[in-house]
Amino acid sequence: MSSGDGKSKIANLSRRQILGTGVAVAGAAMLPLPAIIGKARAADAKTAFKGEEMTVCAWSGGYLDSFKTAISDPFNEQYGTKVSLVGGWDQMVAQMKAAPAGKPPFDITVSEEYTTLGALAEGLYAKSDRSKFPQLADLQPFFLTARPESARDYGVPLGLGFALPMLNTSLAAGKPLSWTTMWDKDLEGKLALDAGAYWWLIAISAIWGAKKDFNAFYDWKPGMASDPIFEALERLRPAKYYKDGAELSFLMLQEQAAFAEIYSADALGLMQNGGPNYQTGIPADGTVAYGDWYIKVKGTQHDELADMFLGYLLEKETQNRFIKVQMSVMSRKDVTVPAFWHNYPSTNEDLVKNVQLMTMAGLERLLPSFDAMGERFQKAVLKTSKG
Repeated sequence: MSSGDGKSKIANLSRRQILGTGVAVAGAAMLPLPAIIGKARAADAKTAFKGEEMTVCAWSGGYLDSFKTAISDPFNEQYGTKVSLVGGWDQMVAQMKAAPAGKPPFDITVSEEYTTLGALAEGLYAKSDRSKFPQLADLQPFFLTARPESARDYGVPLGLGFALPMLNTSLAAGKPLSWTTMWDKDLEGKLALDAGAYWWLIAISAIWGAKKDFNAFYDWKPGMASDPIFEALERLRPAKYYKDGAELSFLMLQEQAAFAEIYSADALGLMQNGGPNYQTGIPADGTVAYGDWYIKVKGTQHDELADMFLGYLLEKETQNRFIKVQMSVMSRKDVTVPAFWHNYPSTNEDLVKNVQLMTMAGLERLLPSFDAMGERFQKAVLKTSKG
């Protein structure tokens, strides 16, 4: 895992700087479902955990609301449990680290690859026995191979989130839903870009060449003679670098911006509020994804219930409910894709072709230049903001 220097950098970065990622679970052979799941026989699971409390941390904002509606509330109704939710970003690692032994701030936490690196380096996660999750056989292979072997026993993938382009066709008639549209001269001063998102850097790398070798991003160094990522960024002339999803919604709905880079967690609500003129989805030139993994926290007093909840995340019915209210790409092969999803990667081949996954190994390569890259991005923001 990371060196000591890497650990300290991971602990100090903000979520909007680092939201990046990858995904996956082991490619090892799956074992059959045991007759007994912890203390509960499969047939008795409905009553075995009745009244038991547990806390799950999911991404804050609209994602948290969707998770409650589609996942935790139905789980509580089915099993009589009292699973509660808290929202978080990157502070989750610091919260787990600061908690007393045996008293973690939550029992399960969401995690993408960057926070996973930090938490594993600090020994904050608990392993789960993969033989308890026969549903892993129903996931796209894309999800089963991306993580290093050392991380595969920690949690399960619910799906992927994305950086996506969003287009208001009433203001940009005839323009394609493509990252290349951002450099269209007609859209100068009509772009909305995220001022604080480290994720934006990843999107820039995909925009610069989604079909090219992604190592160009991992191997970025300060002072490079040729710096295509930032050279591409500095050719943009946005109307606004927005600070959060609420500000972006205002900019788009007030028609101050015709095109935006947006997190998939915010995309569906804005698309629905904006009406049929708003288009988003994975463009033909691809995009970059981060993984929504859910992992047990070391010290949980609800180990068996936590594993049952992780298995529940992998069920077809669970993922079918979630994809109706969140613009996520689910980990299962067989979900029913809603009509609003443009260019959903339904097959493993689609995922490989159209998704650049930021891996844990790649992040480790980037760590020595991470702070310098953030500083370089801020300079680009200042430059392009001047028009």
